[in-house]
Parts: sequence; C-alpha cells; structure tokens
Amino acid sequence: MSAELIQANPFTFRFTATATDQEFDPLTYTWDFGEGTTRSGTAKENFSYPADRDYTVKVTVSDGKSKPAETTINISTRTTTITVDASKTFQTIEGFGGFGSQKEYWANGPFTSDEYVNSLINDLGLTILRDNVPTSFEIVNDNNDPFVTDLSKFNLSTDIGHDETLNDHLDHLRKMKAAGLQKLIASIWSPAPWMKHNNKVGNGTQNQNSAPGYTTSPTTNTNQLKTDMYNEFAEYCVAYIRIIKRETGLDVYALSLQNEPRFSQFYASCVHDGAALRDVIKVVGKRFRDEGIATKIFLPEDVGFLQGVESMVKPTLDDAQARQYASIVAVHGYDLNGVTVASPNAQTWQTMYNWGAVHNKPLWMTETSGFKNDYYGAMALAKAMYTAIRFGNVSAWLFWSLSTTTLDDYSLMNSAGVKSKRYYVSKNFYRYIRPGAVRIDITAPEESKVYALAFQNTAQNSKTVVLINDNKETSKAVRLSGAALPANFKMYVTTADDDTKDAGSVNTTDIVLLPPNSVVTLYKEN
Repeated sequence: MSAELIQANPFTFRFTATATDQEFDPLTYTWDFGEGTTRSGTAKENFSYPADRDYTVKVTVSDGKSKPAETTINISTRTTTITVDASKTFQTIEGFGGFGSQKEYWANGPFTSDEYVNSLINDLGLTILRDNVPTSFEIVNDNNDPFVTDLSKFNLSTDIGHDETLNDHLDHLRKMKAAGLQKLIASIWSPAPWMKHNNKVGNGTQNQNSAPGYTTSPTTNTNQLKTDMYNEFAEYCVAYIRIIKRETGLDVYALSLQNEPRFSQFYASCVHDGAALRDVIKVVGKRFRDEGIATKIFLPEDVGFLQGVESMVKPTLDDAQARQYASIVAVHGYDLNGVTVASPNAQTWQTMYNWGAVHNKPLWMTETSGFKNDYYGAMALAKAMYTAIRFGNVSAWLFWSLSTTTLDDYSLMNSAGVKSKRYYVSKNFYRYIRPGAVRIDITAPEESKVYALAFQNTAQNSKTVVLINDNKETSKAVRLSGAALPANFKMYVTTADDDTKDAGSVNTTDIVLLPPNSVVTLYKEN
C-alpha cells in the first residue's frame, strides 16, 4: 500500500493498495482510515484528515474464499511552522542577473533578439546584466597623454583576431536598455595587450592555466599590467564607460578592473596580487572622481580558497585611500553550497561578508556555474543561492552564461530559447525578489530540511517568501507564522515536472504544501 498527500487544506491522501488473486477472483477492499472511519471501497481511495495528528491506515483485501490479507501504513498530518519576523532586517537586494548574449561572443551570432531579451527581462526577471570589455577595445594607444582621451581612436568594429569587437555587444545592450534593464556591470578580463609585459591577451599558451605569484621582477613573458601603464589603463576604463553611454544610453553601474586576478589563463587574463590591485584601484578611482564618473568599482571577483580571495581584497579594504574608491566586494561562488549554519561553506560566506560589512561595503556574487543540466543540478543551484543570500547576505547574484549555443552546465538556456530547470529555479528568485527588497528574518526547523528566505519591498509594497523543500521523496506541509504577513500570496512552484508554475492563491492561514524536491515562491504585491 502507498499513500500520497495530494492536498493540505484539508489534508487529503490518496491510498493505493496493490493486490492480485491467483485465480483472478474479484477482490473486495475494506478500509480502516485510522480515525474511526471504516468502509468498503476500491483499490484506490482518497480520504481527508484533521491536521497535526498521526494515523495508522489499514486495508483488508478478500476474494471471499481464502483468508483475507491486510496491510497497514502510517501517515502524518503534522505541520512545520515557519516564523517570519519583519522587525529583523538584513541586506537590501540590488538585483539578480548573469553574463552575456544569446550566443557566445566568440561564436558567430546572433548575439541578441527580441525574444531573447523578452525572456531575460519579462520572464526570468533579470535586473543586472554583466558584460566584458573586449580586449580589442584599444588596439594601439589613442595618444601619448593618458589624461587627454580621444574617443575616436578606440576600436568598435575592427577585427584583429580577438574574440569579438565592441560592436558585437552594442545591439544587445540597446535592446536590453529598451526592455528596461536596470543595471549594467562590466568586467575586464585583460587590459589592452600593449599595456602588459607579455603584450598578449592571455598567458601566451594554447591551453594552460595557472595561478602564479605576482612578481616585481617581470619579464617579457609575464602576464601582468605594467605599473607605468596604470594611468593609461584608467583612461581605457573611462573611455569604455563614455562610449557605452554614447552608443547605448546605458550607464555602467559598476566595473571590475580585473576578472579572477590571481589566475593566468590561456584566454584573456592578467595577474595581480592584492597590493597591485589596490594600487590600480587608487589610480582608476581617482580618475573616475576627477572626471565626475559615478561608476562604482567592485573587487576582487576572485575564486578559490578563502585565504587566496582574502589576500586580494584586504589590501584595498585596509587602505583608506583605496577603500574610498571600492564600493562593492564581489566574489565568484563556485562550490560554496552548504545550507546549514554549521557548514563550512556557510561560514565561508559569513567570513566574506564580514570583510566589507565593517566598511559598509555590500557583498555580491558575480559568477557561478557548473550545476548539472538536470533537476538535481537545479536544486543544487537553488540551495547555493539560499546559502549565499542567507549566510553571505549577498545583495546581488549573477550566473555565468545566461545563454550558449548548446545548453550545458554553464548556461541557463540555449540560443534557440530552450530553458533549463536551472532557469526556472532562478526565476523563483529573480522575478519575485526585486531590487530594493530587504531580507527579513524567517526561521524553519533545521530537521525539516526546508530552507526559507523572506523579503519585504517597501517601494513595491510587496512581500516574498522562498521555500526550498530538500526532502527528495516527501512533501512538507508548512504553516506561516508572524505579524504583518499579507492575507494571501500567489504561489509559484518549480518541481521536476513544473516550471515556476502558477499554483494560484494561498491564504496565509492555510497550510502550504511543498512538493518533494521543490522550490516554492510565495509573492504578494500591493
């Protein structure tokens, strides 16, 4: 016999008894539902129960000849109380997003379409787009004076054999602006090659990656920015921001001066240590201030072991001059998915948040991927988002590639518009936790394996609750408790079978049924 919980208001189970008779005689089924009701029925019966009790259900099967067979099953209608406390507040959300275009910029395009942009902005709910500064942006120095910027000398369209030109980006950025993109951020993978000791985009190899120590005795093979090029590099950043504004109307909200700065890759890369990054930030930040540029600087966009990331960010945060120019601490979130307070990953997120918190610098997560392109990968992504938001107090979360030619572990959808389960669990967050939302306290018993987040957005007069049921085979019945909750919520459910399904309205006083292995968003606006 099996029991399936099919609804929770009231608790209703579907019981199925499986029986066979060797002589194929007709069978009768007598059900004892465990709360005093017995009746004759069929092999499948539905029955409703009061909440917060345990029951033993028995079915007796007879062919009228042999001794009847019977079996029992235990069921529970006990609920898990999840408590919301809006008086305890945490970070303010700045947005959710990801990197890139419809096809990879190193592919042949198309890089954008109305359908793709509509999916990002109006379906997924993306509010932050991350882009890169093409390494062909300044083929040769615009002039010999880094304080006299000649925008006409910067390269928008000439193909010099690098991955792409800036023109490849512009139509997509224009479409995103027209659709209502809220924030554009950009990362530099490598300065112009002529600014570097090795005069190359990457480390000069075909397939090698490493994390060499920063050297103060560089050679012509060293993949580092020349220290006497810091002002030219600052001009490069200024020119990019001004040309993006001129060509698309978008302001660059924030700029990372170096993606993953400890790593020397065969593709676009440039090595810094924490002190070098600090010194570059001083130069670029002052240039932004002198030119009235409001673009924020975020750092270090590093990945790897905690001490390595710390070595990249602390020199800037510990230096008052550099710190004034660094607005956001940003990390790349790979393999940081522990979901309980005691997990090492949760503690890592707390540590990274604390680096900037003492200086009122928010923590962002600006790149992650590698989650399997199946439902288990989607659930892993949802739990990673929970961990970063709950324990790292991240204010922004961005996936790596939004779209690639072939749907894989590194993208949410493909260029033909096929959306992964990871797209839909992301939508449970992106679309219903809007910029300006403040995370508020919500607690669920750890043994329930329900992971909960809650937000209130004063500007939108909205409240959002995200509930992740990490029980792979068991539905969880939960009750919301707490003052200032709305009378009802709209409910959106992602499971192995449903894609952010609109499950209708649920009253706050009702029991909310979370399907096994699911992400459920409760959302109330106005």
